[in-house]
Parts: sequence; C-alpha cells; structure tokens
Amino acid sequence: MQHPHDVLAEVLLRYCPVEIVDIGANPLAQAAPYSPLLERGLAHVIGFEPHKEAFAALSAKNDSHADYLNVGVGDGQAHDFHIYSGVGLSSIFPLRQANIDTLELSATDLVEKTKIETVRLDDIAEIERIDFLKIDTQGSELMIFQNGQEKLSKTLAIQTELRFLQLYDGEPTMGQVLDHLVQSGFEFHRLVGINNFMLRDTRRPGFGRWMRQQTGDADGFFVRQLTALDKYTEAELARLSLIAGCALNLQNLTLFCLRKLVERGAIPASAEDAYADAVLAERRG
Repeated sequence: MQHPHDVLAEVLLRYCPVEIVDIGANPLAQAAPYSPLLERGLAHVIGFEPHKEAFAALSAKNDSHADYLNVGVGDGQAHDFHIYSGVGLSSIFPLRQANIDTLELSATDLVEKTKIETVRLDDIAEIERIDFLKIDTQGSELMIFQNGQEKLSKTLAIQTELRFLQLYDGEPTMGQVLDHLVQSGFEFHRLVGINNFMLRDTRRPGFGRWMRQQTGDADGFFVRQLTALDKYTEAELARLSLIAGCALNLQNLTLFCLRKLVERGAIPASAEDAYADAVLAERRG
C-alpha cells in the first residue's frame, strides 16, 4: 500500500510546485511541516531568517528546492532585534518580564540587542506567488500581514503562531491577528500545534509534560475562503490538497479538495479512493 503522501504526489504532480514562503525559517528541533513536499520535489521554498547563525544553518542544508535570505520581513522600517540565548525566542519585541517570572521558561537571557532593516512582503520581488505561508516571527506576524496584502490576496493557506498568553511587551493580541486574517478573507480551520508550560516553582519529582497545563501559544491553520472553495481553480485546489495532506496531515480537508477535483473531472474518482484507502491503511499501522 502506498503512503498517502505518495498517492497525492502521483495524482497531483502536474500542478506542482507548491510555492511556500517561510518567514522566520529558523531550523529548530522539529523539521519544517512542509518537509514531505520538499523530499518529493513537489514544492519550492523561499525562507527568510534575520538571525545570522540560524540563517547559516539553513544555508548549510544546500536544498535544491529552497532559497533562503538573511532578511527580516516587516514594515520596511528598521527595528530593534532582541536576540536571546534561546534563538527561537528572538524578536523585535522584548520578552515580557512578568511572563518570564510566571512560567518555567528557559533560555531567556538577552544576548544582544541590535538593529535590523526589514522589507515589506509586498515589495519582495523574489516572491511571485504564495500558496502556503508559514510564519513564526515571535510577535511581528500582524505587521507582516498588514504589509503583504497584495501577496496574501492569492495565498491559499497560512500557518501562523497565535499567542494565548502575552510573551512579549508590545506584541499584538491574538484577537488583533485573528480579526485581520478574517477581514483579509481567511477562515480558521484548526490548531496544528499547542505549546503548554508549567508554572514556575511547581516542579516536583515525577512531574512530566502532562503537568504543563498553561497554554502559551499555538499554530493556527487558515484557508482563504475555506467555505467557498468552488471559486478555486483546479490548480489551486490541487495545491491546497498537497498542503493539507503532505504538510499538515489534514486528511479531511485533503479529501474535501479531492472530491471537488473529481466533480470537475480533473482527476478520476479512483484517485480519491486510493488516497482514502492509504490513509486508513496507515492508521491501522
């Protein structure tokens, strides 16, 4: 039995590549969610990372399907850049001390404060199309959205960090980010990752990850006009299928897109059945 990703690759190859933009592409412990697309040669990535060491690590991958730029994306202005011992915490905003004092949060020492120039998303000539925007910039997501309206008007899906508990001084609220995305035509599909924390000084022998009960942030997955996919072209439906199925393992959304492609005569019904069978076989182990 084929892997579900391979079924999609075989059926939808002619609609590739999926164009991915990764803002805040810092390679942390986990592989990027879109890695299965890259491994199968189904996507091209343009990644942006202002942190020099993180950018060097990205460049060292020598991935023929990815291009990385040591550039900060924002509003086209210069901003302070706070670099913390935990590289993934670096941001144009300073960490909120009250948050640090409340949570079991490590690697919060400020290593350096420097200035970085930013470029507006709409002004980046290297980006001709965005199918999937993955963005994790520790607080500056709203600024980037506001300065990328033209590019985002045709974007199919966005994976963005949503903050439930304020981590940085001055960062926009989750409500502000959600309101902007909704006003821009995106509809929420689901949370695809949640970061929970333990409250400070509550650790005891035997306490594990299950005791991390304070939700801090999560990644939300949004789809442009999710409830109006009939307005999509065949190519857009196919690429959304690949994003949902290979990058996020959102099999239900994938089947929804495949069904619409079958209805249009773009793919045979057997392709939809093959994907469903592969998903079930994988779940059975």
